[in-house]
Amino acid sequence: MLASPRTRLDAAIKREELNRTGVYLLHGDSHEGDLPSVYVGEGDSIMSRLKAHATDPDKDFWDRFVAITSKDMNLTKAHVRYLEGKLIGLLQAARKCRVVNRTQPEFERLPEADIADMDSFLDEIQLILPVIGIDVLRRPATAAPLPPVPEVQAVTFRIDHPAKGIAATATEVDGEFVVLSGSTGSLQVSPSFSDKARMTRDQAKESGRIVVSGSRNFTLREDMAFGSPSAASVFLFGTSRNGRTDWLVSDGLETYAAFKARQLN
Repeated sequence: MLASPRTRLDAAIKREELNRTGVYLLHGDSHEGDLPSVYVGEGDSIMSRLKAHATDPDKDFWDRFVAITSKDMNLTKAHVRYLEGKLIGLLQAARKCRVVNRTQPEFERLPEADIADMDSFLDEIQLILPVIGIDVLRRPATAAPLPPVPEVQAVTFRIDHPAKGIAATATEVDGEFVVLSGSTGSLQVSPSFSDKARMTRDQAKESGRIVVSGSRNFTLREDMAFGSPSAASVFLFGTSRNGRTDWLVSDGLETYAAFKARQLN
């Protein structure tokens, strides 16, 4: 995998890897808080495709690229056409970017063993891309049915704030705090609402994961994962909050902080 800003394209195309058959992503960050734009392509010579895109006015959005090939040069045209279609499908499912491709090629004419190899190749791509700052393939964590675990680990938390129209439920899944579909939050924001939190909300609205309901609230259309209960509270309230005291165990008798302290003891 070779990544480069567009400003260094002249140096990047001298790399031997770009003369190989492979797939590539053109990535353009949004400067207005919207979703980034991504285009997926393939070619027998990645270098030739990148040089063509650099002068194409219809592809002027990108400011960096990632080229993906094989060190053993064993990718064929059929392999990369398969990878291209699968990558576009993953991007569309994740809904974390604008997919610039107009169509999603479907290419399944590969032997079963080759399909298995390419699916493993895709797994590796999904592992590496977030490491270089392009986290657009992984679907947001959801509160899928949990495996059998002690009851204490499957606790549901709630926030009810009628004055602001906030009614939300959440649970913890694999170390993430997941606010569940159907929860409502407030559209009002205060000066303490951080740029990062504002961008998270704007991207969720852009991707359709939240929808405006009424004049002052929004509703989650699917589960959303956060790094902490406080991040979830800030997202819902539109202001700086302490989620450890905002969220209550579903029976309303204990805060998240008290619940966690009791578990430690």
